[in-house]
Amino acid sequence: MTTDWVPAQTSCGPNSGRILDTARGILIGLRRCPSDAALDELHGAAIRHKVPVFAMAWALVHLAGDGEKTPSFVDAQSAARHEWGQLFKSAALTS
Repeated sequence: MTTDWVPAQTSCGPNSGRILDTARGILIGLRRCPSDAALDELHGAAIRHKVPVFAMAWALVHLAGDGEKTPSFVDAQSAARHEWGQLFKSAALTS
């Protein structure tokens, strides 16, 4: 993935399933929860923050990777940091 890649390029593209699966896997690993619960959490966060689920998934994957802000999707990235930022801080402390 490159830093200029944005979710608008995948919401209908061939990688949309991959991004959702990756985001779900991140939540499963961090929360130690079932796959369905992770997907429900991702969907619920997207609804709460009024961003598309693909944008929320992309922002979570981006947060897990390097956490740098991308100007084109600040809302989704801010929402992901709000929802899951503490989990990454906790995971870093236990590693």
